[in-house]
Amino acid sequence: HFEHQNRPAGNSHGVNCASRRLQRNLLAFHRHTPPNPHPPTTVAMSLPLPSGTRCLVTGASDPDSVGYACAESLLKAGAAFVTVMGRDEDSTAEAAEDLANKHGKGGSRVGFAVGDLREPDKMGVVVQDAVDVMGGLDILIVSGGNGGSEYLGLDASSLESYRLMQDVGVLSPIMLTEAAVPHLSKSEMKGGGTVVMISSSATETPWPDTAPFNYAKAAQNCAIETLAFKNRRNNVRVNGVLAACIHTGALDRMAEKKGVPIEEYAALRAESHPVGRNGTPEDVANAALFLASPASSFTTGELLRADGGLHLSNWFNKPRMLAEFKGGTD
Repeated sequence: HFEHQNRPAGNSHGVNCASRRLQRNLLAFHRHTPPNPHPPTTVAMSLPLPSGTRCLVTGASDPDSVGYACAESLLKAGAAFVTVMGRDEDSTAEAAEDLANKHGKGGSRVGFAVGDLREPDKMGVVVQDAVDVMGGLDILIVSGGNGGSEYLGLDASSLESYRLMQDVGVLSPIMLTEAAVPHLSKSEMKGGGTVVMISSSATETPWPDTAPFNYAKAAQNCAIETLAFKNRRNNVRVNGVLAACIHTGALDRMAEKKGVPIEEYAALRAESHPVGRNGTPEDVANAALFLASPASSFTTGELLRADGGLHLSNWFNKPRMLAEFKGGTD
């Protein structure tokens, strides 16, 4: 069941056509819990959200992404309305429709918005349009990278890579939060409205080839704590999740880029985690749901690790990992 509504073409914010239209596909569906390929993901039963909860999730257009998993976890937990944001209209619309179809009936709705994290000045429009449709905002989850991974398309010797990641990883999350705070502050959830940013443990394992990503995530972590303190009395909590190597489609593309089988490359990356495996998008979504829900109502400014114990060891001691660095093992 599908309604398509466009934002009027005239927009005082001066954004381009795709960005200033909120592509609102309102999809009514019955809510149920389908079979889960990752058994640990049982958050919908243990961390239910209050009725009427309205959520905006960025970076959620790819079904293999962390953002998509976060949107799905919110729906399983009982969110009334989830708006997913992505920069490509077609794939974001498809993701919203897929989420609705997977979860059946029940009165909840899924919408989508077109927005690009590489354009921080346009994030306020995305938030306002989502709020206009949903009638308010209780949860903002900021996820998304540079269209693939910190390991794809970034040249650590290029100034443009640093500028790109500052826009994607620092300025857009800040602008999204600042635009969302007036609406989140009105949330009636226990603990108030919440912001959860999906950050990275790269700040604790500073791989030289990914310096633009590392620096941006370090700044994002500082922003999380600063925004949490700034809004401590505004009925708004701000927290972050530090993810390690998560097996999304980006890891598969990196294996292809290196010319090695996906299984082999995934096994190599898994060696860096003391638990002996890579994370799944659901692992990160579990942590994000906890921080977004009233279950964490006394928590703000927290940087919660979902890293398989990576911070407990130094993966640079592993010769095979060092061999992956273009500088060699010296």
